[in-house]
Amino acid sequence: MNVFKWFLTGEAKPRIQDTEQIKRMFTRARWQGMTAMILGYGMYYVMKMTLGVAKKPMIQEAGFTATELGQIGAALLIAYAFGKCFHGFLGDRCSVKKLVPIGLLGSAIANVILGFTPYFWAFLFLWFVNGWFQSMGSAPCIVGITQWFPKSQVATQYGVFSIAHYLGEGATFIFSAMLIVKFGWQSAFLYPGLACLIIAFIMYKFMFDRPEAYGLPTANEYNGEVIEVAKEKTKTTKEAQIEVIKNPYVWLVALSATCMGIARYSISSWGVIYLQEVKAYDLIAAGSVLAITPLMGGIGSFASGYISDKIFKSNHALTTIFFGLVMLGGLVGFCLNPAGNQLLDTIFMAIFGFGLGVILCFVGGMLAVDLCSQKAAGAAMGVVGLLAYAGAAVQDVLNGMLMDASIIMVNGKTVYNFDNIKMFWIGSVITMIILLVPILWAKKAQAKKDAELLSAAR
Repeated sequence: MNVFKWFLTGEAKPRIQDTEQIKRMFTRARWQGMTAMILGYGMYYVMKMTLGVAKKPMIQEAGFTATELGQIGAALLIAYAFGKCFHGFLGDRCSVKKLVPIGLLGSAIANVILGFTPYFWAFLFLWFVNGWFQSMGSAPCIVGITQWFPKSQVATQYGVFSIAHYLGEGATFIFSAMLIVKFGWQSAFLYPGLACLIIAFIMYKFMFDRPEAYGLPTANEYNGEVIEVAKEKTKTTKEAQIEVIKNPYVWLVALSATCMGIARYSISSWGVIYLQEVKAYDLIAAGSVLAITPLMGGIGSFASGYISDKIFKSNHALTTIFFGLVMLGGLVGFCLNPAGNQLLDTIFMAIFGFGLGVILCFVGGMLAVDLCSQKAAGAAMGVVGLLAYAGAAVQDVLNGMLMDASIIMVNGKTVYNFDNIKMFWIGSVITMIILLVPILWAKKAQAKKDAELLSAAR
């Protein structure tokens, strides 16, 4: 019980009256905290993406099968799906300054042990444990953003934070591949794990609890957002979380996130081996092609709030549908591009990555968070994360099974046919786009309620 209490957010301190001090503290906490979360969450991704780069060496050198690797990948994603939901609801009540670094620390320890583990069942268990600790990152980080930024800025700041995903993915595709080539596949788990033991403590030092724990006003109060302040006063955290569960549009976003998870993790987990098997790239070349995806995704995520606000007039649902089509175009081009054309593969992955970067911000949580109270931001992210990573887990199992089922022998050599797998990837993106269409009407209904609340507040 005492351990649980240690995780809880601090009690509200007497309100500071010095406006200049409040301004200094908000400025410091926002930018220092955001920098720590971007660095730390980027390393979270390194801790969970290595398996996608190491698959072929693990098959060739350690004797893993594609089905086993699919099961290992699914173990992490299943733990992550349920853990993200749990920690999302918990994050609304806990200090993110404590919760997020502990997750990275646990994940790092699991990866260090994996650096000495060549056995399937041990790897399966430890990758599952890694997934549980991984789930302590995303939703609590979003809670931290909603605590320190007003609701009108959350989408933009989430876009800034989302570059962490892509920094981590890009580092994994490039540096993990280099480690594997030079030191063997286990080194890609061991050395980054050791680095993250240190980074976890850096995160703890530079992150912050909620503003009230330091005697500050809420972010909405500080920025003078009258409607949001009024809305937050009408309900408790528990009531806000129950509203999340009852909101059908949140579940619709979550279902579309399931399809996004399938497409996203199909490429990140199986894209390297697809390029190796179908297009005859070596590991470094395949990693280089896939590395453009997180790079462009980071740009897309960073610009997503600005694009939605300035070009699509803050119609986040319409923004999401449009960039879903962009993402689809890139994926179709990547799958249909003839073997051997690395430049075109890179261009199509850049298009796919940019579209995914925008999509990830909105389908990955902001559409749901935007439909709910900021007191339940973690719960909204948790519900979406539950289904998004359920989809990600399903893809790992299905891709592994489809790959093993597609084996053919050519001149005594094992060859994989990816035709059905590619249709699975493309179909998931099409379904995601279709599921997003009803969200166009959800914001209209919410805007009407906000207008009524503002009128009553006056």
